[in-house]
Amino acid sequence: MTLHLGQIQKIDIEVYDQPVVAPKDVPFSQPKEAKPIVVARKVFGVSKNAVTDDSSRISEKAGNTIATLQDDKKLTDEDKDLPIPADEYLVDSMPILKDEVRVPYPKEAKEKNIEGPVVMDILVDRDGVVRRVTVVSGPGFGLNEAASTAITKFRFVPAKVKTDSVAAKIRYTYRFVLQK
Repeated sequence: MTLHLGQIQKIDIEVYDQPVVAPKDVPFSQPKEAKPIVVARKVFGVSKNAVTDDSSRISEKAGNTIATLQDDKKLTDEDKDLPIPADEYLVDSMPILKDEVRVPYPKEAKEKNIEGPVVMDILVDRDGVVRRVTVVSGPGFGLNEAASTAITKFRFVPAKVKTDSVAAKIRYTYRFVLQK
């Protein structure tokens, strides 16, 4: 059947009051998972491509500089004279206290009834002498300073790796207790 312009054709249409529901569920497609954004890993340090043949030495610090930021620590004149402590996992026996010194109770702390422990990191050299004291925590009021002064006069049996005496870093607690 061919229709020409201006001709009208009749079409039958059914109208429903209630729409008819499809007999089975229409499957919904799951949204695609977003691909994770890959961020390039930062690399720090020197690669073999960065060093040329004409350079006689590398000015970078030794160690694993590829994985972490390079530290900018410099040794002070005081640090140059200190022994390097042995790694704790290598030490067979840690320093043992041989001689201790008692200091007078600080006046300010005694007047205010302050007592408690002073925790310090100390560096004991291969002769058993305390070479460096760093206060980690303490009650203050002169107790931290008194403990630091006392610990520098302590003597230790040095740490050992097999039969060799070595320097070691240990944590020591000096307790101040008021007599009642």
